[in-house]
Amino acid sequence: MHNTPHDPASALAMRAHFRQSQSRTARLRLLVDTGQELAHLAPAAMRERVLERACGFLAMDHGLLQEWDTKGVAHTSARQGNPAHLARLATLADRSRRTPYWQELPGEALPSVLHVPLRGSDGGTFGVLVLGNSVSLRAPDHEDAESLQLLATLLAAHLENDRLLTTLKGRDKHLSELVNRLLHAQEDERKRVAYDLHDGLAQTLAGLHQRLQGFAGRCPPLPDALAADLQAILTLAQHSVGEGRQLIAGLRPVVLDDFGLFKALDKEADRLRDAGVRVVWQVHCDARLPSQVEIALFRIGQEAINNVLKHAQASQVQLALELRDGEAALRVDDNGRGFAAGQPRDDAQHLGLATMQERASLLGGRFSCVSALDGGTRLQASVPAHFNGTCP
Repeated sequence: MHNTPHDPASALAMRAHFRQSQSRTARLRLLVDTGQELAHLAPAAMRERVLERACGFLAMDHGLLQEWDTKGVAHTSARQGNPAHLARLATLADRSRRTPYWQELPGEALPSVLHVPLRGSDGGTFGVLVLGNSVSLRAPDHEDAESLQLLATLLAAHLENDRLLTTLKGRDKHLSELVNRLLHAQEDERKRVAYDLHDGLAQTLAGLHQRLQGFAGRCPPLPDALAADLQAILTLAQHSVGEGRQLIAGLRPVVLDDFGLFKALDKEADRLRDAGVRVVWQVHCDARLPSQVEIALFRIGQEAINNVLKHAQASQVQLALELRDGEAALRVDDNGRGFAAGQPRDDAQHLGLATMQERASLLGGRFSCVSALDGGTRLQASVPAHFNGTCP
């Protein structure tokens, strides 16, 4: 039997290659495992986990994460190790570094220190991982340092995304508050204008119409041409009184305050009936709701009816108002021409839908619009029936 002669050089080469393979596997596992974990952790836990992984990867027993806020003030957001030694690490944190930096401090409690910067999408450094060890170590090789830099970059991306999301939520909340105030002010102004019109112009028009009727009743027989003119004036005055009442009802319907949401919506639906559109109430609820709920759903229903009259070319509209599971739900279905998803709509229609959506959202509710070309449109709004906030 022939034996292959033993080659020490080959054995050493195989061992070195095996160790290199192990190192690459460890680096890959560090990045993959940590990346999967960070996707499910809160920001504070992300910082702790990355610091723990970084220390474990280089077998270093101390570490901290130093971050700088928008004003340049530094604070430690994660730490591991002896507090007294960590205080020294914090003084070493350097924001000017752009790449990993190895530091040797002979004679100190932590003689070996590694700095790994956290860089944002703009290239600027907003934080740094500072790792230290109580026993002097060799500087990590280039691949290990690069792996830790990738780990820090992964953390930086998650933290930046969280900051952007927090900023976006704050702006969205601020915008909602502004819209809320705008709608509230708009409702107050509508109420004021409605009362001013009712007590001023509407009364004047009604008085004018009555005086004209009285004059026509006392007037002696007139020639046909003058009689026709007088009748036209009476008709115009009567029409002006009707338009004034309709305008006041649109601004702030008295029936909503006096009789509730169903009666107000049914009165609003008279505009559909007058236009020859058949109105069918599938279900309705006469219960009184909080004022802000009634106003929001009334405005949504009013805008939906406006859309039917202006755009739908419908012959029938089905309405539903009901209480279910603690919510007040309004539905408006028409059999009009509808529109396809992505089909351009005019600015007024788009703004109307956006306003309906915002009114429901401000009360913690939901709004949906489903339509199909030549298949009609369904608008639905549901809001908490016992909302106690201050939204209009």
